[in-house]
Amino acid sequence: MNKTNPFPIRRIIPFFAIILGFPISLPAVDQPIVGIAGPAINMIYSFVARDAGLFKKHGIEPKLVVFDSGSVLAQAAMSGDAKMSVTSGPVTIASRTQGADAIMIASCVNTPPYSIVAAKGITRWDQLKGKRIAMSRFGSGTDTSLRLVLRKFGIDASKDVIVLQLGTQPSRYQALLAGNIEATIISPPLDLMAKKDGFNILVNIPDLGIPYPQQTVETTDRLIREHPQMVKNFLKGLIEGVHFAAKNKDHTKKAILKYLKTSSDPEILEATYQSYVQVTDYTGYPNLEGIRNAMDEVAQRVPAVKNKKPEDFVNTRFLKELEQEGFFKSLGKSVIASP
Repeated sequence: MNKTNPFPIRRIIPFFAIILGFPISLPAVDQPIVGIAGPAINMIYSFVARDAGLFKKHGIEPKLVVFDSGSVLAQAAMSGDAKMSVTSGPVTIASRTQGADAIMIASCVNTPPYSIVAAKGITRWDQLKGKRIAMSRFGSGTDTSLRLVLRKFGIDASKDVIVLQLGTQPSRYQALLAGNIEATIISPPLDLMAKKDGFNILVNIPDLGIPYPQQTVETTDRLIREHPQMVKNFLKGLIEGVHFAAKNKDHTKKAILKYLKTSSDPEILEATYQSYVQVTDYTGYPNLEGIRNAMDEVAQRVPAVKNKKPEDFVNTRFLKELEQEGFFKSLGKSVIASP
């Protein structure tokens, strides 16, 4: 039983299995449960790849399960239920430092994709002091991103503001609408909807150019040893999906509408898609400077991180193999795979 999550993790997986129509029995190794930290624009990568048949094309049919945050997903990963995760770097950094064998094997977003959105009367950073600002959960990617940005603008998250954990982005936006908080960190399309509703975007974080491991692929040392081909096949499907999304706007927009349940407003949908393209790193390689930024923030709650190097959290074996095999060059000819 986890203090921050009153339900045992082994009850979480069957619950999602029922909701999403997955079989409750444990999957075969070629049908691994893959946890997605969301719902957010980052989750679209995996669903675009699945709906285009790209995982199946590469011999794997992952069961994609969406979690409220990276910190909750980490519990499923540590229990062994989620074999791989699409999450954020701080989650892996904290887990591995505290003894887990979690490891980053790729990263397709190397900067925070969020905006800081504030109540209608707040237009300056100093006006946030003493106010309530929400992220998903302590230790999550939204938590770390929020603290990095606040620090950049001279605000100490531990002293100057009241940081609340309010779960998913829709939940946080509803809290902003209701006046229960004065600001939150959210990504497209919700930040765009907030702007239309009259709220103030204090900063579009990608414009700051902060290197940061926002959307990473995590697995374990053990899975790499025991099932390297499965891990490699998943990476091939995901990375091809990332490239496919950039070249197939209509397909990607349909996925955004379907899985993010966003507004069908053409302006918001187009801006959401463009934000997706803006933050994508098509090489798939983690940014070591970004990992260092995340480590500096994580070290404030996990001091042992200070004794680590960015390279301790990364294994680029499969990316290097794919590069040597000409996989990345072949993506210029990517098409929808047969269903």
